[in-house]
Amino acid sequence: MNRYKIVSLLALFTLVVALPVYALIEPRRMTEAQLTLRQQFVADAAVIYLENCALCHGAAGEGIGATPGLDNEAMRTADYDFLYKTIARGRYDTVMSAWHVDEGGTLNDYQVEELVALIRYVDWSKVHDYAAAEGLIPPTLPVPEIEQANLDEIAALGPEGTQWAEGMALFASNCTVCHGINGEGTDLGVVLNSPELRAKAPDELARTVAEGVPGTAMAGWKNALSAAEIESLVAFLRNWDVIEAQGIALEPPAPVQIDLNNPEEVLALGEKIYATTCSACHGDNGEGGSGPALNSLQILTNKTDEQITDTIINGSHRPNSIMPAFGDRLSSIELAALVDFIRDWEATAVWVENPRGTEQGGGPPWLRATPDAASSIDPGQGSGTGRGGRGGGPPWRQQTEAAATEPAVP
Repeated sequence: MNRYKIVSLLALFTLVVALPVYALIEPRRMTEAQLTLRQQFVADAAVIYLENCALCHGAAGEGIGATPGLDNEAMRTADYDFLYKTIARGRYDTVMSAWHVDEGGTLNDYQVEELVALIRYVDWSKVHDYAAAEGLIPPTLPVPEIEQANLDEIAALGPEGTQWAEGMALFASNCTVCHGINGEGTDLGVVLNSPELRAKAPDELARTVAEGVPGTAMAGWKNALSAAEIESLVAFLRNWDVIEAQGIALEPPAPVQIDLNNPEEVLALGEKIYATTCSACHGDNGEGGSGPALNSLQILTNKTDEQITDTIINGSHRPNSIMPAFGDRLSSIELAALVDFIRDWEATAVWVENPRGTEQGGGPPWLRATPDAASSIDPGQGSGTGRGGRGGGPPWRQQTEAAATEPAVP
């Protein structure tokens, strides 16, 4: 057999063996290549999203105000062309503008495709954490600032305009975290911008704001707002539709850029989150209110950072507590900043006589006082009026005693 035949046979043998092996491994190689490309698309798109889209759609795709959320099955399974055209061309008669360069936007074909991949495949919780890790904190806890020109415009709407303007300012600074920027409601608070609420009597709404709603996260605001301020807030809620008809609305705040390597900026972030999220119940300086005092030696010396973080994430496990869970609303960076801010009180914290307050089950003073062993109370010394005037016994015992002393009926 000459050399050429040997080479031909070896080549043929290689083809016979290599082709099936190639056919076997090629689909897996293609799948892995697609996954790698998809991962690259999503990673690049996360930056584009945070810089351009998070302001309206939220850091975790949850949606802010009237802007729809992206973290849902309908968006993940939406047609590719629909997603691409929506991003590229915008949506008519909505706030969604066109983003493609051919439509006056700033994104090219490749970048729009990356955003489509993001919507379809991303883990939105990781986008939120990525934003925080990069120091870009989107408005997860929206506390909008109102232009004075808008307040002046509201004040000019009529005789009660000044009161409505004050109420809108109060709502923006105190209520948006739980009830949404435009009163659309969240997982923490009910919808406030609705015909049903506007139909309620002013006194009923004022009472709800002042006293709160037992068993919910709605604390009473009578110690934080004056009666006049509550009246202004109610007036705003009942006339919100009139204000919106003039084209006036609260706008989401812009993202905040911080240096995560700067302890002062991280502490400032924690202070901002505390002020917008925690102060209503725990006090401006952690002194307590409807919630326990946090600025106290009992809390800060007995609780580790991990325990405080767990309470913030999961809410309180104590009976009758209204502490909601914030785990889905704060990124890991924001949680750490909030705990750092609370922990910063420890150096100057004082001993608080009753850190949980009577509203958390502390009992009245006479009941909490140390008992006097020389002044025990004889249970038979009571008037018994609460039990039918027969020595304080229960009704079934009183009935038995009466039956024993009264003549039987023949």
